[in-house]
Amino acid sequence: MKSQQNQFNRYFQNSIGFVMLLSFIIFAITPIEGWHASFQEKDFTVALIVLEAIFSLMILTALGKAGASKSVLMIIGTVFILWFAIAFVLLSQGFYANSDMPQLTFVMGVVIPIVLGYLAKQFWQPLAKAVDAMSTKSFLLLQFMRAAFGIMFFFTAALPVWFQYTGGLGDILAGFGAYLGLYVLSKNPSEERQAIVIGNLIGILDFIVVLSLGVIVVLQDHLADMMFLMIPLYVVPLFILLHIFSLQRLGKIGQQIETKITA
Repeated sequence: MKSQQNQFNRYFQNSIGFVMLLSFIIFAITPIEGWHASFQEKDFTVALIVLEAIFSLMILTALGKAGASKSVLMIIGTVFILWFAIAFVLLSQGFYANSDMPQLTFVMGVVIPIVLGYLAKQFWQPLAKAVDAMSTKSFLLLQFMRAAFGIMFFFTAALPVWFQYTGGLGDILAGFGAYLGLYVLSKNPSEERQAIVIGNLIGILDFIVVLSLGVIVVLQDHLADMMFLMIPLYVVPLFILLHIFSLQRLGKIGQQIETKITA
């Protein structure tokens, strides 16, 4: 068991190093006036779909390790596929661009999955049980994937350069915030509450800034590349739900501490 844990730690450290290397390359090759990678649209689309699929599988794996049954995982996986397909079809058919109020319609496309995901956790007991059983480490590992999606900001020419910096660097910093939370947790497991706060703070602030700028400024002029918009329509709600469920652990930990004191 210990050797497996050590192997996992090495794998995770290598993953951290790889993302940090990619981030350093982005910083090094991006001049102040902006830079656009030579990714073709097809390459970017494939890379983004693969990354989104990996992230979805990571969530299913975390839920499985937390005790979710195969049938529950199959249901959630099916929901992920349908959700992705519906968002893709709506974008490809110009649903948001042709709406009378594209900004409001797009916001609803982000908010509705968050509300449905939260309600599913509240009223579907198998999901609630699995999510409540997920460890803080699992949440932070998933939230670290923000850095990978942040890197994708710099490989599309469909966004204003200033928004590439704001969104891309913000997501990378959010991923590193999750890493700092993991570091605090690994050094002192009793500091779980501090690890949760550290691991979520930057990510939440980044979403507040980027989503506000994206809706108020960017979408006012045009809709970005169709595949890139799959990030706010599919990936962002998942990350926000992870933040919500991770922060809910603060209350649970507080109850555990009170129980130990009164016992």
